[in-house]
This record gives sequence, C-alpha cells and structure tokens, in this order.
Amino acid sequence: MDRKYFLKAMVLVPFLNVVAKNDQEELTNATIEPCKTGRDAEGPFYKPDAPLRNVIETEGDPLYIKGKVLKGDDCKTPVSKAIIDIWHCNKHGEYDMKGFNSRGQIKTDASGNYNFATILPPPYGSRTRHIHFKIRAAGFKELTTQLYFEGDPNINNDFARNAEVNRVISLNKKNGINNGAFIIYL
Repeated sequence: MDRKYFLKAMVLVPFLNVVAKNDQEELTNATIEPCKTGRDAEGPFYKPDAPLRNVIETEGDPLYIKGKVLKGDDCKTPVSKAIIDIWHCNKHGEYDMKGFNSRGQIKTDASGNYNFATILPPPYGSRTRHIHFKIRAAGFKELTTQLYFEGDPNINNDFARNAEVNRVISLNKKNGINNGAFIIYL
C-alpha cells in the first residue's frame, strides 16, 4: 500500500466509527419473496485476493455504505463472518487490473452488519453507476451481484433495468458524503 493512499484512508477511519455508532437509521430496502438478492454479472474485472479493508477508495465523490447480510430463508437471521468482495471503477471509469485500487474485502460482524467507505463510481460508456459484490459464507452458495443507484439516468439503458428494486438504492448526502444502505439476502 502506498503512503499517500494509507494517509487518506486513515483520515476516514474516525468518520467510519462515528457514522457506525451515531447512525441509528433503520436499514431497509425493498425485498422480494422469498428474500433473496438477485444474481448479477461478475463482469470481466473481478480480481481475487483483494485486501481486507473498510476504506475501498478515496479519490472521488465520497460514499458510505452500510448494510446487513441475512439468511434468505427467513429474511431476518444474520449471517456472521461472511466475506464480501467489493470492486468498482475509479473516478475516471477505469478498473485497476494491476493492483487493488477501488477493491477490497470486508467481513460481517456477529449481527451480519458491514460498512465501508469508497467513492460513488461514475457511469462509463452506457453502464450506469454500480458496485460489484461477491459474498461468501459457510453454508451458503456464493453470490455475485451488483448494487445500483436510484436516479441514475443510465439505469434504463443498462442491464441494470432488470434489477429487482432491492438492488437499486437511494442515497442521502450528509456533511458532503453520500450515504446508502444495502441489505443482502443469501
């Protein structure tokens, strides 16, 4: 990890703690019956072995995502120790295939909670803004999915138009940071 990236990431660590402790908003997004998050294309840019970190990217429009991973069978049992791979393009619409910029892994806690800070990825080509997720947990089939953002003008021109509503989230901006919630059902 280079020094510049490390220093930027360290600036966000206190923010993550404050938001996680003070943000008591209910985590909700529409669900489908039964509660299962839809599968989506992995795309050509997945790269295994991303580092474990809660700050994924710092160069761009700040974004904070919090959520839960829950069992789809009952829609409420938390999935602890799930590993979530996260990857998206940088602020220029490019994927880093040489290193791990705009990539990371996070792990859910005992209550299935997760959170991370990154940037709101820009649209590129005809693709809408999106973040890729790959979730692995003991006893569950691996899930690859994508998260999309409400109000993106490209969403109707993208294969995201077929995404169920629980994968298209709204964002609210607080103190210059876009905030959103994404519940994942396995």
